[in-house]
Amino acid sequence: MLRRALLAALCLASAAGTALAQSNDPSFRIVNNTPNTVNEVYASPSSERSWGHDRLGTSVIAPGGTHIVRLPANGQCVYDIRIVYQNNTAEERRNLNTCALTDVVLGGNTGPGPQQQARPPRGGGEQGNPSFYLLNQTGRVIEEFYASPSSQSNWGPDRLGDEVVQPGNRFAVRLPQGECTYDMRWVMEGGQSQERRGVNACQIENFVAR
Repeated sequence: MLRRALLAALCLASAAGTALAQSNDPSFRIVNNTPNTVNEVYASPSSERSWGHDRLGTSVIAPGGTHIVRLPANGQCVYDIRIVYQNNTAEERRNLNTCALTDVVLGGNTGPGPQQQARPPRGGGEQGNPSFYLLNQTGRVIEEFYASPSSQSNWGPDRLGDEVVQPGNRFAVRLPQGECTYDMRWVMEGGQSQERRGVNACQIENFVAR
């Protein structure tokens, strides 16, 4: 009788330990309920400034398909997610507690489809998602990159942080949902800089620095 009680207690402790480990696992499953193939998925801690690498690698998620995104169980649970579809439209989900969910469902009644866009407020400028990729075609290393709304008078922070962009490479520039018109400035190795102003960042996938 005592042995049975001890065995039951051990089983309960094991189950509790398993549940705790699972609750600290930020991995999740993408469910594609849209009519478009998903080409890229990015998931990075909300505290980070870059999207990191494409979590799909060489895979895609066909309409009706699923894909499990494996993330390290290191205590980090709050993630931003960016989905890029085959037609180059994208959507983002920010500040998700992925430790508390199993599925991230795209389309249907659970979230916006890739073709849906927020309507700009009356009397305001165009609103949307201004995030884009910086594509370096300058032939030199880009050491700094600034992107600030054209309505502001200063450049703000270096969007690369501690990173640089090698010639021919690209870097995901994450910008907050809202204003679309941005001024860009990039500083290359050696200190030479270029600027481009009045760019509608909501209408581009890649910003090419030459």
